[in-house]
Amino acid sequence: SSDTTTTAPPATVATTTAAPTTTLAAVDINAVAADFTSTIPEGWLAVSDTTALKDAMTSANALLIDVREEAEYAEGHIEGAINIPLRTLSDNLDKIPTDRQVFVYCKSGLRAALAGSSLHMLGYDNVLIYPPSWNGWLDAGEPVSMDAVTAETFAAPAIEPALFTAADDFLNNMPEGFLSAGNVDAVKEAMGAGVALLDVRTPEEFAEGHIEGAFNISLRELTTGLDMIPTDNTVIVYCGSGHRAALAVPVLQMLGFDNTKVFAGSYKAWTAAGEPVVTG
Repeated sequence: SSDTTTTAPPATVATTTAAPTTTLAAVDINAVAADFTSTIPEGWLAVSDTTALKDAMTSANALLIDVREEAEYAEGHIEGAINIPLRTLSDNLDKIPTDRQVFVYCKSGLRAALAGSSLHMLGYDNVLIYPPSWNGWLDAGEPVSMDAVTAETFAAPAIEPALFTAADDFLNNMPEGFLSAGNVDAVKEAMGAGVALLDVRTPEEFAEGHIEGAFNISLRELTTGLDMIPTDNTVIVYCGSGHRAALAVPVLQMLGFDNTKVFAGSYKAWTAAGEPVVTG
């Protein structure tokens, strides 16, 4: 974020601009991003099975965080879930333990993945995502709670200041729509206007079929291909279902690519709509 350039440079380089501190911070964040993306396990931090989520809640003393807005939470939520709206995550790290299993959910899965990725960037390697989220919970016929849950307080982890600032700027300034690029028609319209399309699936998936004009950097190798990502144009990120794309965007945003958005429907929605794909 450009905010980091306002910090005064150390006295030893008083004759220069603040650029050296900004560069050092960027290198630190790049290393954190590389470490996070390259070690994402099989399953992409997702627990999509509702029964598995319920079992973990019971047996593992897991904490469930609903990252929807307060009004959405008040209308009904999963029993036992605390509410920390996505934009306020970095303001409430003292409510998130580092030594217990944590699950995050939202309405459709987009905000939950943005939250999970952001928390992993901040060092919370104990966070998993429930992609079906509230919609999936309701579809499964599971019970709804209206009782607000008071969050416990935990010791917030020590986070490198430049990294915290990058995450805080990203989360606090999240626009309306939560960086969604919209539906298939909206993405097609954006493509007509010349946006760039980044496919973060594996090279094998990409070769089997992708949206024409897209370029490929797989999520686990994301930080090795940053020089391929344009900065002077909107970049729409997609994957198979939207989950990996939503994991990628917080990382890219914290690295300064504030021109990135998520195609939540991704390849699945594109092909379901009968849109053309290319192979190779």
